[in-house]
Amino acid sequence: MKKNALLTFIFACIPGAGQMYYGYMQRGLAIVSLFGAAFMVSNIFNPFVITLLIFWMYSFFDTYDLIRHLAAGEPKEDSLLLLGKWQDCKELIPQHNKLLGWGLIIVGGWAMYDTVVSNWLANILNRLFSDYGIVYSIIHGIPNVFIAVLLIAAGFKLLGLHPAAPAAKNDLPPFPGEDDHE
Repeated sequence: MKKNALLTFIFACIPGAGQMYYGYMQRGLAIVSLFGAAFMVSNIFNPFVITLLIFWMYSFFDTYDLIRHLAAGEPKEDSLLLLGKWQDCKELIPQHNKLLGWGLIIVGGWAMYDTVVSNWLANILNRLFSDYGIVYSIIHGIPNVFIAVLLIAAGFKLLGLHPAAPAAKNDLPPFPGEDDHE
């Protein structure tokens, strides 16, 4: 099926859209997700912005590579790029809960630090004697603090570091050789 060349070029310029235009939905979704994640990380760590260019270039040239394979009659498999199939992703995630948990704690801690120290403390010190007030800066930071607390809590939950309720004595199986008479 022949597609419009102008639309192909336009969609190839948008990471993941060119792949989706040609029916490679999983592949396009993977590229869009990686580009979005790189964008968010580059907002926190500015040197990481170079990865946006890398993902954009990969997406652009991958679109034309898919077209070449389709024209040759050898279409590529629609996959999630890094892991191949969705089942591979589902199998990999539970094995790396600790890595994901520590990552969530680090990102949540950074967001908390960025909000509390750099915004609130600076605003409190700078606006202490002004008419503007502190209320705006506190209200402005509440969503960031809420998201940071959720990320840190999710990280602790994945790491298994949340406090567990003590088990009742009857819930535990008896030790071998232990009498039931007490």
